[in-house]
Amino acid sequence: MRRIATGLVVSLILLTPLPARADTPDPIKALRTQIVPGRGVTVSLITRMSADGKQFATIRTTRVAGFRKGGLVETDDISTFYSPVLSESLEADALFPTLLIKVEGAYYTSGGELIGKLPPGKKWVRSRWPESSPMDATVDLFEPGTLRALLATASSIGSRAAKGTIYTSKIPGRPFGGWSGRGEKVAWALWFDAKGRVTRLTTTTSQRTNDNYELGLSSDLRFTGWGAQVTIEPPPEDLVIEADDLPRSGSLFEESPMKIEAPSKGN
Repeated sequence: MRRIATGLVVSLILLTPLPARADTPDPIKALRTQIVPGRGVTVSLITRMSADGKQFATIRTTRVAGFRKGGLVETDDISTFYSPVLSESLEADALFPTLLIKVEGAYYTSGGELIGKLPPGKKWVRSRWPESSPMDATVDLFEPGTLRALLATASSIGSRAAKGTIYTSKIPGRPFGGWSGRGEKVAWALWFDAKGRVTRLTTTTSQRTNDNYELGLSSDLRFTGWGAQVTIEPPPEDLVIEADDLPRSGSLFEESPMKIEAPSKGN
C-alpha cells in the first residue's frame, strides 16, 4: 500500500506542469524599445588617457540624451577636464566645466575656454558645424547596429553581463571620434538590468603614436533613468553669438580636451 501511494505521488509530480521560466531579456530589443521620441536617458562618462601606462588626463562628462523622430539624438553635456601633468601648460579657463548642447541641428558651447572671451552679455556660441564632446571619444551605443556588433564578438555573455573584444573597423559610425582609425582592438564589457537594458559600458583601447608612445584610452559609461521624459532646449537667444561672428585668429575651437597630445618624452 505504501509503495502504491509513493508511486502515485511521483506520478503526480511528473505530470504537474512546472512554472514557466522567464525568457532572458534581449538587450538589443530592450534598447530598441527605449529609443522612443520624447524619452531619453542620462549617461555619466569617465574618460582616462594614458601614455606608456601612466595616466595623464581624466575627463568627466554627464550627458542628458533625448530621442527624437527619425533616430535623432539631442544632447546636453557638461564636462570637466583634469590633468596633473598638463595643468601647468594649460590656460586656467580650460579647466573650468565646458557645456555643450546639441539641439535643432545646431551646437551651443559655453564655459571652459570661452570664459571671459565672449562679448558682454553673451554666454553661448552657436555653430552649425559639429563640435566635439568627450562622448565622441568612445563607442556610441545609440548608433544603429553598435550593440549588435559588440554582442556578436562576445567571448562570454549572460543575462546580466557580457564582455569581448572587437576591432574599431567593425563598430558602426565613427567610434573614438576616428582616433583609432587604423583598426585597433577594443576590449569591451556590458552590464544589464533585469529588463535587459544597458546600465554600464566600458571600453579600453590603445595605439602606438608617431613619437613611439603607447597611447591608451579607456571609458566607463553608466546609464540611468531609461525612459524618462526629456526635452533638450537651446539657450536663450539673447545670450547666443554665432561662431562666424567670433575673430578667427587663435580660434577658440582649434583645440579641445580630446585632441590633447601626450606629454613629451622629455617630461
